[in-house]
Amino acid sequence: MLGHAFGAVAEGIGAQVVDVEADIASGLPQFHIVGLPDSAVSESKLRVRSAIRNAGLEFPARRITVNLSPASLRKRGAGLDLAIAIAILRASGQLPPEPSRWAFAAELGLDGRLQPVSGVTALALALRENGLENIVVAPSALHDVLAMPGCQLRAADSLAELVQRLRSPHGDWPTARPGRTLTWDPPALDMADVEGLEEIKEGLAVAAVGRHAVMLVGPPGSGKTMLAERFPTILPPLTDDQALTVYALHQAAGTSHPPSRVPPLRAPHHSLTPAGLVGGGQPFQAGEVTLAHQGVLLFDELLEFPRPTLEALREPLTQRHLVISRAGRTHRLPADFQFIATLNPCPCGWYGTPHCRCPEHAVRRYWSRLSGPILDRMDMILYVAKPARTAGTTHAQQGASTPPLDSQNLRERVTVARARLARYRGTLPEAAHTMLQRAGAALGLSRRGVEAVARVAQSIAAYEGHPEVTVDDVARALAWRTPAGGHGPGTAGHPVT
Repeated sequence: MLGHAFGAVAEGIGAQVVDVEADIASGLPQFHIVGLPDSAVSESKLRVRSAIRNAGLEFPARRITVNLSPASLRKRGAGLDLAIAIAILRASGQLPPEPSRWAFAAELGLDGRLQPVSGVTALALALRENGLENIVVAPSALHDVLAMPGCQLRAADSLAELVQRLRSPHGDWPTARPGRTLTWDPPALDMADVEGLEEIKEGLAVAAVGRHAVMLVGPPGSGKTMLAERFPTILPPLTDDQALTVYALHQAAGTSHPPSRVPPLRAPHHSLTPAGLVGGGQPFQAGEVTLAHQGVLLFDELLEFPRPTLEALREPLTQRHLVISRAGRTHRLPADFQFIATLNPCPCGWYGTPHCRCPEHAVRRYWSRLSGPILDRMDMILYVAKPARTAGTTHAQQGASTPPLDSQNLRERVTVARARLARYRGTLPEAAHTMLQRAGAALGLSRRGVEAVARVAQSIAAYEGHPEVTVDDVARALAWRTPAGGHGPGTAGHPVT
C-alpha cells in the first residue's frame, strides 16, 4: 500500500516542498529512505519507529520504503520526521486517506512529542505557495511564526493526539494562534538629531521616494554616518507581505530580526568578503544583500571595503536579485534593497580645505579604488559640509525659528510622493528632455547615468508635487550627480564614467 504526506525542508534562505511517499510491501522487516536524505533525515528512521510505537500505534513489521520527492534535492534536517510518520501510518491503514491541502513540519521525539524545527516561517510560506492550506507544527513553533493569510497553522502536542484528530471525521481542531504579530515601533533614532543639514535631509527624502542609490561624501564629523543610520526612519512602513518575507528570510538565516514593519538596516563591517555580501557556504547561507531585502544596505566608509566586495554589488544594484550557482544547485535570492554609502573626499578627509595634506596623486589613487561601473550605479552623490557653529550658540538658539526636519515629517512626505510617482514615469517633457540630453553629452554621462538623472528628476517632481518634471528638476538631479566642493568624482582628474 502507498501513503502520502507533504513536508518541507530548508533550501538556502527559502524552502522546498517535499512529497513524502511510503510504500509497505511483504518481505523481511526493513526500513529504507531514498531521495538524497542527509544523515539527520536518515536517522529519522529510529525516531519515527520509536515515536509510532510510543504513541500506542503499530509500526509495520514489513518492508517499508520511503521516497522523498523531488529526489534530486538534498534533504537536510529533521523537519520531515512527522511527514514520514504520517505517510507510513496512511500506508498501513492506521490513518484515513490524506485530506487535501495538508502538510506537516515538525521533528519527532522518541516519546512521540512534536518538536519545533528552525525556519518554520519560510517552510510555511513555501507550503502555502503550493496550495497547502493546513500546516501542522509543534505548539512551541507558534511562538516564532507570524499569521499568514490563506494558511491555517495547526498544533498538536504529540503524534498520538495528531492521529486522533486526523481520524476525526469533523476535524475538530482548537484555534492555534501564532505567537507574534507585526508591529510598528517608532524608531529610536530620528533625523531631528542631525543639526544644520536640512538640504541633505531633503535630498535623502528624494532618494527614498525613487529608491535611489546614494553616496554621502564629506569630511570627518560632518554627520554622514548619522544621516545614513537614520535613513531607514524616513522610509514608509513595509506592507504585511513584505514584512512577512523579511521576517522569514532572517529566521531562515538564523539572524535576529523582530516581526516589524520597519525596513531592515544592514551595516556590515568593511572587512566583508564577496561571499559574505552575496552568500555562499555549505549549507548555503544568505549574504548581506539578501538580508537587506526590502530595507537598506549601508556601507560606512565605502572605500575601506575590498574592491572585489564592491564589484560584487553590480548585479544586485541593477537586477534587484541574485542568481548564484553553488554545489551543483542554482539559488535565486531576493536582493531588493536601497544602497547608501558614506566616504571621505580624500585619505585625510579634508580635501578642498586648508587642513588637507593629501597630494593630488594620492587623491586620484584614493578615488581609483572605486571603479567606474560601480560609481555609475550611484544615482545621487551628496556632499555633506561640516555645519558651521558660532561660538557660544546653542542648538536650541540656532533652531529656534526653524526646527530641524524630523523623521515623521519626512516619512509622511515620502509616502505621499511614492503614491504619485507613477504618473511621472515615461518620457520627460520636451524642455526637460532637451536639457538632459545636452547636459549628458557635455558631462560625458553614460546611458545609465542619463537614465539615472531622469529618474531622480522624476522623484524630485513627485516629492515637490510639481504637475510635471521641470527643467529645474533636471538641473537639481544633475547637481546631485556629483558632489559640490570641487573634489571627488566628476571634477578634474576624477571623471564620472
